[in-house]
Amino acid sequence: MVTLLAVLLLGLAQSAPTAPPAREEEVPTRTIGFWVTGEKGEPVEGLTTDEVVVLEDGSARVVTKVERDPRPLTVAVVVDSSAPLATVYRLNVVDAVVEFVRLLPPGARYTIWTTGDRPRKIVDLTDDRTRAAAALRKAFPTGGNTLLDALPEVSEEVKAQETDRTVMVVITGVGIGFTSHSRQRVVEDVRKSGVEVMAVQYEEAGSAEFQAAGADQVSRADYDYVLSNVTGKAMFERPVSSMGLGSALRKISAALASYRVTYALADAHKADKVEVQVARPGVKARVGGERR
Repeated sequence: MVTLLAVLLLGLAQSAPTAPPAREEEVPTRTIGFWVTGEKGEPVEGLTTDEVVVLEDGSARVVTKVERDPRPLTVAVVVDSSAPLATVYRLNVVDAVVEFVRLLPPGARYTIWTTGDRPRKIVDLTDDRTRAAAALRKAFPTGGNTLLDALPEVSEEVKAQETDRTVMVVITGVGIGFTSHSRQRVVEDVRKSGVEVMAVQYEEAGSAEFQAAGADQVSRADYDYVLSNVTGKAMFERPVSSMGLGSALRKISAALASYRVTYALADAHKADKVEVQVARPGVKARVGGERR
């Protein structure tokens, strides 16, 4: 009787469904965007997980994925068209900006604003690269530079969306400017919009006859303060003259063809400092984009 019972129990055990093996706990990950440029500002192609290192507060994390940023890209180009820089605008700025637009990543859309006298949108959002040249050449440099008024207005119009990449690219000199906002307020408003900002500030003030004094005048220190703060860890190029605009904008164009890296988190603690390094000679990486 005991033997028969044992056989029955063994048969029931063999016919019972097997419990699935316990799954290992999934390791939480984070994805961040980063820009890379080559030694001479050229685009960097074909990065792999073996070449990218992520450091959180100095500690290396395990990289699980590296890819081109697949999100649609919108670029708002803001150009100083103030009267003191009229000659510079015609000789050096227009051609450099036209070339920059031509080199935007495939599928990118752009809009162009000028800041002479008041912020003006001279090209509506488009992917047609040919519209930039005619609009920029038609724009007439006038008044003082209203860049600090333009930054909050433009960033609000192209406010970042979760599914898109939105970047504002600023091209400006350091000549006479006017604003109705405090520089702190400008920085706060741009940051609130979530728009990434890259900038080229060339060290030219333009014709001295247009210089003036006033409570609302923008100083060289104001340009430095605002652009340094709104660009953050992004690209902020400072060529000594407008003749260096082409080179500076090519670096930004290369960086806009950005990457995203996914890496394993050590714990739920949010790192104070996140860095990305690339194991290729001369390649520079900057953290930007979204983090989740």
